[in-house]
Formats: sequence, structure tokens, C-alpha cells
Amino acid sequence: MFMNAIIGKYFRKLSLAAAVWLIGLSAMPVLALAQNSPQSNGGGFYTVQLKSAADFSSLLNDARNIHHVLFSNQSPEFKNIYTFDSNESLAQLKTLWQGQFNYLEPEMRTQSAGIVVNDPGFSTNPLDIDKEWGLLKAGFDQAWQKTTGSQNNIVAVIDTGIDETHQDLKTINFVPGFNFVSQQSILPGTNSDDNGHGTLVTGVLGATANNGLGIVGTNWQITVMPVKALDNSGQGDAATLAQAIIWAADHGAQFINLSVGGVGFGHDTTLANAISYAFNKNVLIVSAAGNDLNVTGQSLDQDPVFPICDDNNYNMVIGVAATDQNDQKADFSNYGHNCIDVSAPGKRILSTINIDPTTKKPSPNSYAYASGTSLAVPFVVGQAALIRALYPTATNIQIRDRIISTADSIDSNNSTQCGGSSCSGLLGSGRIDVPASLQTAITQKFGEGSLVKAQDLGVVYDIIGGQKRMVSPFVFNQRFSDQTVIISTSEQIASYPEGAYLTPLDGTLVKYDANPTVYIMENGQKLPVTYAVYLEQGMNQKPINTLSYAELSSWPTGSFLPPTDGTLVRGQSEPTVYWVIGQQLHPINYGFYIERGLNIFPLMIVPDSDIQSYPQGESYIR
Repeated sequence: MFMNAIIGKYFRKLSLAAAVWLIGLSAMPVLALAQNSPQSNGGGFYTVQLKSAADFSSLLNDARNIHHVLFSNQSPEFKNIYTFDSNESLAQLKTLWQGQFNYLEPEMRTQSAGIVVNDPGFSTNPLDIDKEWGLLKAGFDQAWQKTTGSQNNIVAVIDTGIDETHQDLKTINFVPGFNFVSQQSILPGTNSDDNGHGTLVTGVLGATANNGLGIVGTNWQITVMPVKALDNSGQGDAATLAQAIIWAADHGAQFINLSVGGVGFGHDTTLANAISYAFNKNVLIVSAAGNDLNVTGQSLDQDPVFPICDDNNYNMVIGVAATDQNDQKADFSNYGHNCIDVSAPGKRILSTINIDPTTKKPSPNSYAYASGTSLAVPFVVGQAALIRALYPTATNIQIRDRIISTADSIDSNNSTQCGGSSCSGLLGSGRIDVPASLQTAITQKFGEGSLVKAQDLGVVYDIIGGQKRMVSPFVFNQRFSDQTVIISTSEQIASYPEGAYLTPLDGTLVKYDANPTVYIMENGQKLPVTYAVYLEQGMNQKPINTLSYAELSSWPTGSFLPPTDGTLVRGQSEPTVYWVIGQQLHPINYGFYIERGLNIFPLMIVPDSDIQSYPQGESYIR
């Protein structure tokens, strides 16, 4: 009946969300990419005047991001003029379009006086993947015309530590941090990174501008708090991460960069409570979607990843997927309707590093290319810091909502990138658009939690988490029958992206017609209930509510609901006995069983398949 061998302790592991290291420039103390021209990869920005409107089909075939120029003037010399970017070189386009244009020239890009960047890794071409294409794609170059940041903004980078001695990070205003691996303080100006990942993330966020070296970060002025929660292999656990979040919130962090993702464990109450604690202290938390299948990524609606999905059903975490220079989902990036809020550049990102990714040996003042949703997160944190630099009284909710509502939709660029199917609605509201998020002062159209009825549609929405979430008649009657509803129109709430249906109260049993599976609602997720647990917890005395497939499928599915804490469980043909503690099944051996006096309690026998469905915890042995 009992396991015969010691089972190693099971940790709820968190790991780095930068899975692919493309190039390590560890042998080069100074970046050697300054000589690459904007069109060194065969692409660039161009202006063309087509001979006739009929030639537009060629433009559609070979160009991206097509824009009119002087389109309001009908004089012949200004007709059929377009600006565009393309992956083709100027010479290739002239050959392809021979006889179809009056002129075809590189577009002369301008910037306002005073915005000068001399860092050799910086590029004016968002297709130049050998340089910092991500800054241009997200529009940071335009945003800097309004603000380059503020040292009043404190970002906690919870990661593997940071090498504050790196030549391209020295102008960051570092404040004291904490190392939860060694349980020691991190003093400003020291190197706490024995992996390289935290230094990589920090370079994207705030590498020194205009020092003639390396790269430039999203913010030219910023304060960073190093918090080490991952060891030299990039591994950690949920409890330590929760400690790190609470510590950062208590020590003045306004933003938390979580370029981590944990696979293989369910909803963690301690971590969720830490996120709620920080969020309620006005801290903005941004986390990575994770890179769980190197070929296609995975759906977080089917297999949630944490901490990105541990947002307590109030969108307390901005979840970020990764995209490439063509606004396509990076092949490795996870995706999903429920946990992803926006997307950001995350493929072949150039940044600072202090550890050779191949040899794992120290490599001071180095740079590397890396890919992963880890790299997408600091672009969003950088955007958030610029918003607060320009609008210093903005709350975390207002900044979150502004980031989500101003993103550029990229669904049309991703027709097959999500498991072979369309990514429509699975990459958040789109790729971040930083200048758009800075255009107007921040005001709140509807308060958080407002119930708004779109009169022209007859639909009630709850404005929550930066989204409008449809409220079904069942949920409305269960939760809001006595509350005031604001009458509006669909046009007035159009700026809020559509979220999942609002969920019923915790403990509600739900199903839909075509499927016999019964679910119980808990923390914004639907947990499947096995028949044994259904009877064991007396659910046969409660009503089961049949809802529409659209409503039920919009909610993430969690782990199977385990038996009640304290229950002893065994499979029908399996000898191992499990003790249910903390909503997890912990395998126990005979010595532990006798020592704890568990032999006086009955065993719950369940189908073998049920055992594998329940959340598993560490073994308890004597």
C-alpha cells in the first residue's frame, strides 16, 4: 500500500523565461556592431511613387506597414506616393518593380532636435535584427521626444541579480536590494548576478544612453532595485518569489519586473497573496508568458503558467507574450486569452550580460543576443515607467489600462502562429505602442469595477483589470442584482479590450450541455471535479448550473479539485498512499503512516487516473 523508496522533494519550480541564447559576445568587451548599416540585412524604409494605381499590387506583395504620403493633395506629382518598410533591399525592389515606379528611394527618417543616440547598438530601422530593433518597433524613439524617464521611478528586477559594475549600466540609479538565495543585502555598485539573466533584463530596461558604448535602454533615467530570488542556474520556487515581491513592495518599488515563469504547479496561494499585497500598494507587476514548447509555445488557457496567471481574477499582473520584428508571435512564446494582456519584442534582443552563456564563466562588460518572453517584459516595464515619468500621479491601474488600451492589434499578422491556428485574441490587445500611450493625460472614463450596459447591444460589462468583461444573466443575478448599472453605448466602451466573461462566485458548480464534466469555480478558474470528490465533499446536495460553452470556455481551467485536506487517498490498483495537505496529494511511506497515527483513518479509493489528475506535492517520509 505504501511507496517503497524515498521520493525526492518536489519543489514548485520557477525558471527563467529566456529559453534561447542565440549569440554570446563574451569575448568582446565593447560591442562591435556599430558599422552595420540600417539595410545590412536587406531591409529598410522606403518612399515610392508608383506610375499608376494598378501597380499597387506589387507594393502589397513586397512591402509591410504601408502608409500614404501627402494623400490629401491630388496634384499629379503627389499621387500614388507611399512610405513603407520591406525585408527586401533597395536593389532587389528596383528589380522586382522595374517599370512600375517613377522613383524609389530610402526614406529619410527624422527626429526632433535634442534626441540624439550615439550608442552603436541603436538602430533607426525596426527590421535590423542585428541591432536594437525592438525599441523602434515599439516606438520608444518617438516617446523619448516627450520623456526619457525619471529616477523617481523605482523598478524592482526580481531575477538572478544584476551586475551593477557593467560598463553600460553604471548610470542607472541603483538602490539597495536583497539576495534571497544567500539571505544578504545587495549594496549599490556591486555584482549580485551569477547567471547573467538579470543583467540581460536590466540592459533592456535602462542601459546608458549616449555613452558611445553598447546599447541604450528604454529609460535614460531610472532607479533599479536588484532582488535576487533565482539561483545561479536560474531556478527558484514560488515561496521565495512571494517573499521577494513582498520585500520589494515594502521597500518602495513602484514596478516589479518578473521575467520568470513556472511550469508544472497549480495556483499557489502564497504567491497569489503576495501579488495581491503588492498590487494593493499601487505596485505595477509585469510578468512573462513563458517559453514552454520551443516550436510553437503553448496555450495558457489550457495549461496556465505562474506567476503570470496568478492575478487573482483582477488582472493584477500584466502578462506579456513575445513577438519578432514582423509583429509575429515568436515561435517559442506562450499565448492565451486569459493571461496575456499585451505583446512586446522578444526575439533576438541585444542586451548587456556578464556571464558567458556557453561556458557559464564570468565575462565582464559583454553583450549578447537572446530570445524569450523574459526580454519582452522589460519593454513593457520601460513603457510603464515612461508613462509615470510623464504623468507622475497615475496609479498602477491607470497605467495598466493605458498600456493595454493603446497597443496595436497584430492579429492579422498571426493567422497560424498559435498552435497552427489563428492568434486572434490570444496575444492580448496587441504589440505595445509607447508613443500612443503618452499622447494624452490619463483620465479614468469608468471606475474600476463599474457595471456598464451597452444600450445598443443590450449587454452588461464589468470594467475590471483594464478590460470589459461580459456579465451573463446568471452571473448578474448571482452577484449584482442590487447594484447600479451605468447606461452607455458600445462606442463609449470600445477603448476597453474584450476580456473573458465575468466569473461566478467561488464554490459555484458549473457545466455546459454537451459535456458531463462538472467544474467548481475557484480564484477565477474552473476546476474539474471527479465523481469521487463530488460525493466526498457533498456536492450532490448543491445545484449544478448549465452555462453556455462560450462563457465556460472563456475561463482558464485549473487542476482537478483534490479531496478535502486530511484525507488519505489511494488508487484502485496502485499501492502508494497519499495524504491530502494544502490541496495537494503527498505520497507517504509506511513509517510516516504509523508515526503520525494515520492508520486509524479510512482510505478513500479512487480510479488510478484520478490520482494523476490531482495536484502533487512533496513526499512525506520517516
